[in-house]
Amino acid sequence: MNHQCNAIDYEQFIPRETGFIFKFEKVGNTFIHTFIEGKLIEKVGLCPEYVVGKSLFEFLPPDQAQRKEIFYEKAWNGENVNYEGSFGGVQYLAILNPVCHNGVTIEVIGTTIDITKEKIREKQAQQMEKLSVVGELAAGIAHEIRNPLTSMKGFAKIVKESVSDQKLIPYLDIMMDEMERINQIVNEFMFIAKPKENVRFQNTNVNKLLRDCIQFMGPQANLKSINIELEAKVQINLNCDGNQIKQVLINLLQNAIEATENNGHFIGVSLEEVSADAVMITVSDKGCGIPESRFNRLFEPFYSTKEKGTGLGLLTCKRIIDLHQGSIDIESEPGAGTTIRIVLPRNRNVESMLIAE
Repeated sequence: MNHQCNAIDYEQFIPRETGFIFKFEKVGNTFIHTFIEGKLIEKVGLCPEYVVGKSLFEFLPPDQAQRKEIFYEKAWNGENVNYEGSFGGVQYLAILNPVCHNGVTIEVIGTTIDITKEKIREKQAQQMEKLSVVGELAAGIAHEIRNPLTSMKGFAKIVKESVSDQKLIPYLDIMMDEMERINQIVNEFMFIAKPKENVRFQNTNVNKLLRDCIQFMGPQANLKSINIELEAKVQINLNCDGNQIKQVLINLLQNAIEATENNGHFIGVSLEEVSADAVMITVSDKGCGIPESRFNRLFEPFYSTKEKGTGLGLLTCKRIIDLHQGSIDIESEPGAGTTIRIVLPRNRNVESMLIAE
């Protein structure tokens, strides 16, 4: 295929705040960079001295260098090339434009633009679309499940109270436990479908709330000889839905206990002021951690790291924290443990909540 080279107006490539420009030539079989300029260079952890006069393989990981060399080759053969990539925590769009003289490429000018924010917004939009689908499914099936489930629970209690064969009692207990588990899953569906319906904000003593959660999870932790330790140097009251925040913390403590296999370990819970306007709750463990392959999907609906998980637990936690206009951040290292930080504002922006609704 013949590709027509067009003369490039260099002025159009003057770098902006969100990008940089670069040039390269082909020397033998190697692409050598001859120029680079722009503020994005420092943001990705590079500087002109690392790039100018060098090939891709001299400042990039081999796999990235090999991938980009394919694009460089296409541009050198006369194609205008667009590609996306990431480096130094920045996602970018690169555009390669060959500069030709008498039909022969003499150099290639590249423009790189930071598209990290756009990618984050795109991911958030996809997440909201998924949640919308989940919400529609939830609203549709939850009511259908609840009616027969209520009848089943009622009849199971009647049978348990009137049964004469004591050997049947354990089986009835298992049935009732499993029906309660189904009911909890239905409640999670309903919360995802209509999270704002049951929110009750009120002045809440967060210190007491944490102690209650630790006490509630104590027996389960004791079974594995795990200590849950609370560190709270200040007394903090927040205008929040205490029951929902309690649901988040119990879920996180449950995950931490299940991840901690070795006896004698402890789970740390801390409460602190991070600013005049926000407080932070931290839950940390020394458990098995989260594999990198699963880490980026933690808040997706129906995705679970547990064999019997529904994939709604962390999603529900995030929805609750979002309703409180807070943030939830997870750091994890396989084999070393997981730390989860929840930041909650002291004062919610009521106006923005009304707009969001």
